[in-house]
Amino acid sequence: MKFLICGVGSIGERHIRNLISMGYDDIILYRKRSLALRSINRTFPLFKNLNEALDQKPDVAFICNPTHLHMETALQCARGNCNLFIEKPVSNSLNAMDELISILSKNKKIAMVGYMMRYHPSVLQIKEWVNEQKVGETISFRAIWAEYLPDWHPWEDYRSSYAAQKRMGGGPALTLSHELDLALWMFGDVKKITAMSNYNSNLEIDTEHGIDILILFENGVTGNIHLDYVQKPPRRSMEIVGTKGRIEFDYYSSKLTLYSHDDSSSREFGLDDNFDRNDMFVKEIQGFIDAVESYKQSPISLEDAFMSVDIALQALNDSI
Repeated sequence: MKFLICGVGSIGERHIRNLISMGYDDIILYRKRSLALRSINRTFPLFKNLNEALDQKPDVAFICNPTHLHMETALQCARGNCNLFIEKPVSNSLNAMDELISILSKNKKIAMVGYMMRYHPSVLQIKEWVNEQKVGETISFRAIWAEYLPDWHPWEDYRSSYAAQKRMGGGPALTLSHELDLALWMFGDVKKITAMSNYNSNLEIDTEHGIDILILFENGVTGNIHLDYVQKPPRRSMEIVGTKGRIEFDYYSSKLTLYSHDDSSSREFGLDDNFDRNDMFVKEIQGFIDAVESYKQSPISLEDAFMSVDIALQALNDSI
């Protein structure tokens, strides 16, 4: 396969490293500046014009540029007969959703969106417990993801990053949308949303600084998702309450516990000592390439990803 990487920031470089480690080296780059790669000591053919890059007939395009450019880049690559791996969030708008899905279907191409948290061993265990009703019928879901934005990329001014700019699709609701994706993946369709945005920190950004999203799912489960750019040290946790117990997960301590009303059924799930965060990124690429080669359903579809965007946009637009 020939791979085209569109946008070569930190996530673009991660995908390049992982593709190389998986044995793929036919890689070309599309970026508008002639910058050396920060973490990879080799060069690849570089194109500053996307049409010229597509003339090289890549099989797969990785869309890793800022969020507000995802759709125009994806549409152009889809018209160029590429399979697409699009970083999350898939977009900051729903406008091009139907057109992109139609082009890919016509060309018999696969698209996947990079919600790699679905490949975290603890998250997979949580989903298994929920599906098996280990804590009975689910009543509620609560998630927190909070990180200090200036610490994300120490080599750049956080104020100029896409994550800090509304016009580029930044802000916690979209940029930290993994928790939205996981909630939808586990609990299904949404019936009602309400939200409160917060602008109270000293961050110099024009997006929300934090947001609390309340969700009522069609199955009656209620969800509370808090996202912010403010907290240091970072926090990331998940709690699921059921009729017969609860599940607690702390991402940073790698601690996952199932508490049961029957104490004998309580248990802890530990990560393998060899687990590395990058394993999730490798596994999502493996799943994507397998889907491309077999032309089977994408592991994380465009429809799923646009649902997360829809929820985030509703939360922002209807925020109290």
